[in-house]
Amino acid sequence: MQTLVDSFEATELPTLLIALEVSDPDVVAELKKHVEGLPREKYALSALRLGVLALRQAAGELDATAVRDAAQGLLLNLGQLLARRGVEISGDISGALRQYFDPSTGALPQRIEALLRSDGELDRALRAHLAPENSTIASALNAHLGEGSAIFKLLSPDDANGLRAKIEAAFQSIVTEQQERILTEFSLDNKGSALSRLIAELVSNNGALQTDLKTQVNSLAGEFSLDKPDSALSRLVARVEVAHKRISDEFSTDNDQSAIARLSRMLAETSEQIDKNLTLDDDGSSLSRLKRELQNMIEGLVTSNTSFQTEVRATLAVLHARRDEASRSTRHGLAFQDEIGPVIAAEAQRLNDLHEITGTTVGAIKNCKIGDFVTTLGADSAAPGARIAWEVKSDKSYDLKSALWEIEQARKNRQAQTGIFVFASNAAPDGLQPFARYGNDVVITWDPDNVDSDLNIKAAYSVARALVIRETHESLDNEEAVKAIDLATRSVEKQLEHLDQIKTWAETAKTNGAKIADRAFKMRADLAAEVEALDKHLMAIRTNGAQAYSHD
Repeated sequence: MQTLVDSFEATELPTLLIALEVSDPDVVAELKKHVEGLPREKYALSALRLGVLALRQAAGELDATAVRDAAQGLLLNLGQLLARRGVEISGDISGALRQYFDPSTGALPQRIEALLRSDGELDRALRAHLAPENSTIASALNAHLGEGSAIFKLLSPDDANGLRAKIEAAFQSIVTEQQERILTEFSLDNKGSALSRLIAELVSNNGALQTDLKTQVNSLAGEFSLDKPDSALSRLVARVEVAHKRISDEFSTDNDQSAIARLSRMLAETSEQIDKNLTLDDDGSSLSRLKRELQNMIEGLVTSNTSFQTEVRATLAVLHARRDEASRSTRHGLAFQDEIGPVIAAEAQRLNDLHEITGTTVGAIKNCKIGDFVTTLGADSAAPGARIAWEVKSDKSYDLKSALWEIEQARKNRQAQTGIFVFASNAAPDGLQPFARYGNDVVITWDPDNVDSDLNIKAAYSVARALVIRETHESLDNEEAVKAIDLATRSVEKQLEHLDQIKTWAETAKTNGAKIADRAFKMRADLAAEVEALDKHLMAIRTNGAQAYSHD
């Protein structure tokens, strides 16, 4: 049993006697490192106090919401930036389409004209394949159906190997064979013939019938004799000859009504129809109609493209005229303040800060009105009451040196810890980065006609709030957190430089699309890491401040 007694020097504070049994191995090991008695009890009391304070702070609300919201806003605006760049990429694609479809210089109209003119590539190709003479189809038809083709030779009546000769030879062979077999069966010289067997059977059965049978046999033999025109065999041969003649007539080229003559006429008509539909000389041919349809479509595209270009030129002319008029106006500087004021006010409202318009009021310096806007951090922030001074200019006479001097005067005049100087993009000095930090001041550019440049204002606002918090809570205990805030701030500057690169790449998206996707992915990861670091170290600052307050 280890007894812990409050051993502070005599005070009037209440004391509490606690008897504790320590069983945690790590705690027991640490307590045993100290001499038993008063040294061990003092060490135990110090450890108990630290634990109580840590639990008290853990139960409190951490003020990391502001920086986290700012980082989320950065990521959201980055997504919007990429979406808008997609619109610009669409414009580039429209330019590329005009390059191909422009009626005067477009590659497609010129190519179509080269294909469809009377002596064009398509005409030459069709004539080479479909012309009635010396074309591919004429050569193919001549090879398969011409005088030297296999089918012509097969159907020729004069060819010894032709179809007619083969049919005649086949019929002659069949008739001769059948005739020989029939004569053999009715021959009396052949003792095994049917007639010899019949006579032998009849003679053996009835000798009286021999005479009549001979007469009948002679009559039957007469039916199979070619010498009698009306015999059965003569009639059969006549029918075979008629069939043979009919087949020969159907395959004769001399007969206009024969099958081979009709087939030749059909092939000729088909070839003629093909030539008629695939020629450009006939306005009613299919190819001529196709050419007219394509020309009408191209003329429609040219008309719509010309109308679109006219409308775009007119719109751009109006926009340029308005911009030139605004640039020449004596109220251009005031108009720039009026345009940027609502953007800063909206961001301040989102972060629960107070936004003031101070450009027309005198500040801490006598008769001095420098400092167009002042942002006061709200009660929920890590530095309530801290101030950020804004100075905005749309004046080409200002350079970086004069801008830094004026924002320093604005901080003094408005009693602010940090300052933000905003150049109009069209009035910024040559070579000025869109976002840069110089000590406690931030210098950015902003274009009222480009919503994407609002990201510069939000980033500058976020960095300025972090600088204000650092300025308010800077101490030895917060040195590491302050260094981390500086690193995160520099990283935000770097990411905004990358955004400027993306703007350049987007203008040539055809060749740099992969770079844009890779850079956007890396920026998202880097910004998320830096925002997390800002949250962590701002929380540490608030925790250290709370501990210092509890000690007091």
